[in-house]
Amino acid sequence: MLDNLLQLVKDFGENEVVNNPAIPNEHNNAVMSEAGMAVAGTLQQALASGNVQEVLAMFQQGDADVMSNPLAQQAQGSFMDSITSKLGIDKGAAAGVAGSLLPMIMNALVKRTNSQAPEDSGFDLSSLIGSLTGGGQPGGQGGLDIGGLINQFTGQGGQGGAGGFDLNNIINQVKGGGNQGGGGGLGDLIQGFFGK
Repeated sequence: MLDNLLQLVKDFGENEVVNNPAIPNEHNNAVMSEAGMAVAGTLQQALASGNVQEVLAMFQQGDADVMSNPLAQQAQGSFMDSITSKLGIDKGAAAGVAGSLLPMIMNALVKRTNSQAPEDSGFDLSSLIGSLTGGGQPGGQGGLDIGGLINQFTGQGGQGGAGGFDLNNIINQVKGGGNQGGGGGLGDLIQGFFGK
């Protein structure tokens, strides 16, 4: 699922980054890498901090503008700050790229994740959360039941958040699975994708 997110970044980045004269060509891959890291890193940080409901709320926006969600705004700000501080991109150019590229990525990610169309079958919220937390391994192995977690938070788990539901236990599972090495593994994976 993370590959699908990064492919969205690459697809939209072709026009918004590669064909953008304000972005020096030698920084094209690095800018796209930072966009992928801003989105994935923001979601991973929210999950690790126990803000699962905030992540789920973003994917339940329906046709509403995803950029009205605080996490989407945080990802956009993080991306802009990152390309100005790490790559020396001019603030005006960074604001322009962040204002066009991030909304495209976030809206497409949410829309395709919620889509029932066969061509969007690779976009799955459970897989995305699993890839960001280290939980959702193929075949359902791994200590974290992502589907059950989503059902608990969306009220589809039958108990409506009562009974055998321990929020601290879920937060600890997410933290334990997704934050080893301060996210270095995620950063390396994203940089590797754009180094192709």
